[in-house]
Amino acid sequence: MENVHFVAIDFETATFARSSICEIGIAVVHDSVIREKKSWLVKPKYNYYEDFNIDIHGITPAMTKHSPSFKTVWKEVLPYLDGGIVVSHNTSFDMYALKEALDENGMDYPTFDYFCSMRTARYTMDSYNYKLDTLCEKLDISLENHHRAGDDAEACAKVFLAALECSGVETLDKLQEKYSFKKGHFSQTEHEHNPQLSTNKNKSQRASGD
Repeated sequence: MENVHFVAIDFETATFARSSICEIGIAVVHDSVIREKKSWLVKPKYNYYEDFNIDIHGITPAMTKHSPSFKTVWKEVLPYLDGGIVVSHNTSFDMYALKEALDENGMDYPTFDYFCSMRTARYTMDSYNYKLDTLCEKLDISLENHHRAGDDAEACAKVFLAALECSGVETLDKLQEKYSFKKGHFSQTEHEHNPQLSTNKNKSQRASGD
């Protein structure tokens, strides 16, 4: 698929609360090529972390002690997303992490459509599981720092592009038509969970269990 434009995004959290974002990463895709990769460390509320989360991503309170708040970082991130197409690997986490962080800070929602690279991969390729690192290994995609937001966002973008190539379709609209699903939508008045919700029972079951 040529000429596709989207921004892949990933959030890492400091605690079990999805609103406790401590890092945001993006990969900007124009004309099916990654043009920019960027990440921001974010100081979570009280700069508090659970050991479990630290063990996953390696981000510590010392690393974010002097980092800006989510509200400050979001001002930089928002222009990349608003009005566009966003992709994440497992939107059932990332979209709700964003929603809860915005709610906690009393901030307006952006408006964008979104796709899940995990679910798209389920439709278009075979794998024993659809975790990001598994798909990267299968597709020979480099993922040096798994669970760091910048690297995960870049890997998500590459997985989504590979899944689109496997689909054999020319546009994102045709992707939805071929696999009988609809993209998700995020806005101030509407936040639809379960993007790519299939109208076909068998395909819907295949896409469950993110």
